[in-house]
Amino acid sequence: MNTPIEIQKNERGAIRVFAINLAPAEVTETLKTLPKPDFARQLLGSPHLNTASAEIFPVSDLTGMGLSAYLSEGYAVEEAEIGADKSRLDALEGYVLLLFSDSFEGLEMTLTPGAELTLIGIYAEYAPSGTAPPITTESARPYSGTPGMTPPTPPRGPAGSALIVIALAVLLGLGLWWLFK
Repeated sequence: MNTPIEIQKNERGAIRVFAINLAPAEVTETLKTLPKPDFARQLLGSPHLNTASAEIFPVSDLTGMGLSAYLSEGYAVEEAEIGADKSRLDALEGYVLLLFSDSFEGLEMTLTPGAELTLIGIYAEYAPSGTAPPITTESARPYSGTPGMTPPTPPRGPAGSALIVIALAVLLGLGLWWLFK
């Protein structure tokens, strides 16, 4: 039995990578009859978990790339975050399960996966700092625009109405000509 995995309340941006300890042929057959989200819940032993975003795939699908590159290029996990696990990730064979933070829907919980899963690692997706230097230009200051300026309105007049009346008269004339022809 695996060690319980504690999920913190409101967790965001974490990717848990599990190796699936089943024969690849067995996983392939199971996936023919059981949708991936249901299979993920079954493997995790959590029937109420939202695993719609979970990924289950054979590592052989990443030929020429490797799982570490898939995580860094596909999910913006920084190379330093993968660090010492790079060779372990790239050496995996068979199927893997990627479980994302949105599966927990902000709830605090404990996962206790069975012997079918081995947690390889938990990796953080890149998150920008969200801070930027202040804008110091004069035009960015509040109330710095031209006071009392309103956008110009297009001129209105009888010219537009006259064109519509003429167009309707021509259409009516053509209709009558076609009718009595």
